[in-house]
Amino acid sequence: MRPFTVACCQVRAFDIEDAEENLQNLLRALDEAGEAGARLVALPECAYPAYYLRDSNPFARPGVRPFDEAVALFAAKAREHGYWLAAGMAVPLADGSVTNSAVIFDPGGEVRGRYDKTFLWHFDNAWFTPGGRFPVFDAGFCRFGALICADGRQPEIARSLAVNGAEVILDLTAWVSWGRTVPELSTTQCEYLMPVRAFENGAWVAAADKWGCEDGTIVYAGRSCVIDPLGTVRVCAPSDRDAVVLFEIEPVAVEAVPRRPALYGRLTEATETLPVTALLEEPLVPSRENRRVAVVPGEGVFDPAALVARYAALRRQDADLVVFGGVPATEGWKQGLPRIEEAVRGHGGAAAFAVAVDGAAPRQEMALVTPSQTWLHQATHGRGLAAGELNAPVAETPTGRVALLCGEEGLVPEVARCLALEGAEIIAWSVFSPGAMAEPVARTRSDENRVYVAAAWPGGGVITAPTGAPLTAVPAETGVAMAAQVNRALARWKDMAPGTNAILDRMPAAYRALVE
Repeated sequence: MRPFTVACCQVRAFDIEDAEENLQNLLRALDEAGEAGARLVALPECAYPAYYLRDSNPFARPGVRPFDEAVALFAAKAREHGYWLAAGMAVPLADGSVTNSAVIFDPGGEVRGRYDKTFLWHFDNAWFTPGGRFPVFDAGFCRFGALICADGRQPEIARSLAVNGAEVILDLTAWVSWGRTVPELSTTQCEYLMPVRAFENGAWVAAADKWGCEDGTIVYAGRSCVIDPLGTVRVCAPSDRDAVVLFEIEPVAVEAVPRRPALYGRLTEATETLPVTALLEEPLVPSRENRRVAVVPGEGVFDPAALVARYAALRRQDADLVVFGGVPATEGWKQGLPRIEEAVRGHGGAAAFAVAVDGAAPRQEMALVTPSQTWLHQATHGRGLAAGELNAPVAETPTGRVALLCGEEGLVPEVARCLALEGAEIIAWSVFSPGAMAEPVARTRSDENRVYVAAAWPGGGVITAPTGAPLTAVPAETGVAMAAQVNRALARWKDMAPGTNAILDRMPAAYRALVE
C-alpha cells in the first residue's frame, strides 16, 4: 500500500420518486471528491436510484433513468477525475432479478467488477437477490474490497475480504438509526461493529452513508467515517448534512493474531447440520431460565484461595456463573484446582478462569468448573504462544450452554463464531491484557452471534446481551465485581430484523476461503 486519499460521499437520502434530484446531488458529490484529489471514492448503499425501492423493477418507474445511463454518468466522473469509484446501485440482471451492489469503476471509467450484498436486511429480501462472492480489486496504490451495510454484521464477510487480500474495506451503507435528536442519530455499526471489523482484520475501513430519511420512516445515521486498522475512528461526518469525508490513508503496521483455518470447519458446514440449528428447535420455557452472571477483573497472580473467597461471596449474591479475568500463574497452577473444585461443589454454580503460564513454551489455559465436571482448554490462538490443538468445549450448565474464550482467541472472529455454531449461549472470555478494544470486541461477539458474552480483564469487565448491548460493566479503576441477569432464551432468538437471521441466513458455501 502507498499513501492515498479516500473520499466517502455522504449524501442526503431521497425517495425513489425524486431519483433525478438524487442523481444530480450524487454527481455533485463525485465532483467534489475529485476536486479534492481523492483516488478512491465511495457512494452509499443503493445511492441510485434509492435504497427503499418498493418493488423489484425500480428502473421502470417514471423519473428513474435507465440503469445503463446512470452507469455511464458515474463512469464519466471516474474518468474525468481519474479515481476508482465504488458506486452503490440497484443492479437489474438479465433474469429479471435485482442485486444491491457496489459497481466498481477504474480511473478510465471502465466497470471492473461488482460486489453484491450478501446478508440481506429486512425488506431487502422483498426485491434483492443476495450475492456470495467477495472480490478484491488492485488499484495499484492499495487492494480494496467492498461490503454493503448489514454485511458488516456477519464476521465472515469482512474476514473473507481480508483473507482475499483487501487492505481497505469500503462500506457502502445506509445505516438505519435512532436518536432523540438528529445530531444524536447513531447505530451499532458505526459505534462498535465496523471499528471491530477494522481491528480484527488489520484493515482500513471507509464507510459512506446517507443522511435524512426515505419513505418518512427509514432514518439514516450519517456519520460516514474512516477507521484505521487499530479500530480508531480517524474522521467522522455529522448526522445532518452532505459531506465528502476525506482522509489520507497510509500503511499502518499491525501484528495480527495468526489464523488457524484447520480449526474453522464449522463455518462451511451446511446450516441444517449444525448443532445450533437443532438447538433452535428445542422447546424452552423462558420464565424458568433466569440466571445471574458475574465478572471479576483479573488482579495479581493466580491465587486459588483468593479466587475461592471471591467466588463464595458472589454465590451468596446468587451469581450462577462467575467469570474471572486472566492472570499469570506458575507451571504447577493445577495443584490449586482441587481447592476450586471443592468450593464449587460446596457452593454450587460454575466458575470460569484463565491463567498464563510463562516459560520455554508459554501458554494460556482456561477452566470451567461446575459441581459435576471440570473442563480445561488451552488457547488455540495467541501471539507468541504454544497453541492448543482443540477448539474449546461447549458445556451444558444450569445457566446455559457455556463456551470458553481464552485470551486472544476473542480477537479472532472465527473462534467465537464456531462456538456459536456449536450451540454456545454464553461465552465466558478471560482476557489477560486490558485494551480499548476489549469491550467493543465483546459487544461485537455478542451481536454477530446473538449470544451473551461475559468478559473480564485486568481492571475491568463487561457482560453483553445477545443484541450487543452492555448489561453491566466494571467501573474503571475500581476492581469490583459486577453481575447481571441473563436468560438463555434470548440467546436462541437469532433474528436481527424481520426476515434476517444471524445464523440461518449465513452462506456457508461462500466461506471456503476461510478454511483453506
